[in-house]
Amino acid sequence: MSGRRIFIDCLSPCYRAALTDDGILTELIFQNKDDEVCVGDIYAGRIEKILPSGIGFVNIGHKTPVFLQMNEKGENTQGAKQGQDILVQITKEAFDNKRAVCTTRISRAGKYCVLVKDNGGIGISAKITDEDARERLRKLADDKNKEGYSIVIRTGALNASESEVKEEIDSLAYEISKIEERGKYTKAPAIIYKETDPIGKILRDMGSEEYSVVVNDSSIIENEYFKNANVEVYTGNVPLFVNYGIERQIEKLFNKRVWLKSGGYIVIDETEAMNVIDVNSGKSVNVKDSLKINIEAAREAARQIRLRNLNGMIIIDFISGKSKEQNEILSRVLKEEFLKDRVKTYIVGMTELGLMQITREKHRKPLSRYIYHKCPLCGGAGYVKDNVYMDLT
Repeated sequence: MSGRRIFIDCLSPCYRAALTDDGILTELIFQNKDDEVCVGDIYAGRIEKILPSGIGFVNIGHKTPVFLQMNEKGENTQGAKQGQDILVQITKEAFDNKRAVCTTRISRAGKYCVLVKDNGGIGISAKITDEDARERLRKLADDKNKEGYSIVIRTGALNASESEVKEEIDSLAYEISKIEERGKYTKAPAIIYKETDPIGKILRDMGSEEYSVVVNDSSIIENEYFKNANVEVYTGNVPLFVNYGIERQIEKLFNKRVWLKSGGYIVIDETEAMNVIDVNSGKSVNVKDSLKINIEAAREAARQIRLRNLNGMIIIDFISGKSKEQNEILSRVLKEEFLKDRVKTYIVGMTELGLMQITREKHRKPLSRYIYHKCPLCGGAGYVKDNVYMDLT
């Protein structure tokens, strides 16, 4: 099972997409079929309240208002008041006790680019390294950029014709203008645009043109995002994810302890405040191997962060004995690994206590929230009271 492949399971209670490299699971996306509020949805909302800090609460017609950071750069909120109608787009899902987050920077994503109405600049995928290609793509986006759109050119644009990229840029800009127009004449709160094509969204987000695709529902291959993809329809009696060994990898995914080939291991703790990854030498008895273990741990930590969709503040405690030179090596390894991640991840650096600080943007819930729920007995702490103590109370 060599090569880079995307497996899409359409027959489960939710859509599941697994991205693999030579059979090794590298990314997993769950898309609920009945999500009420999804990332990308656009609403005509009404500002219910504005705090002195600049946080607004916007009523979009659901039981809980969503957050709007009104003071953030690029937000179209100047002079906005309580009770005012406003067009917003969901940028982060709600989970646990956290509300969903929205923005006034309306965007639409395509196969080759993303357009945002915020008077920003032009960005080119870091994976496009040829300077001539970058300049050519930048020129294609220049006209719409001058009209007030930020434009991010995706990696897939490199293999598309200039006319295809230009046509998509114009089409996305037209979609945004129609959404804005509809928002002006819609009484809030109301849905203006909903992502109705979860399979297309998965393929668009994962970049299907870089992989061969295996699906277990032939009816979805008409999707435009399959146009240039190498697609196989799976019809076996064994469930798709079981047949290709993906289910087994998912089962192991939430073990707190992950063993490394060197004999060391990492321990992953997800908490509400931050995510902590502790590196241990484990079965390795040679202290001189600490750099080797740390490098292997850095690669595995980056893979687990992407797989589990850990976000917010992430701390990695590598094995002690880290010199300045070793810290630079570990930072470089992490940067290389995070280039494979579609979600923006920043390496802040080492603290004085020798802890590597990382932040990763929040868009979706951590993967664990799709699979597990908090234990009603321990409240999510992972501990229950000992029987001896229970007898005393």
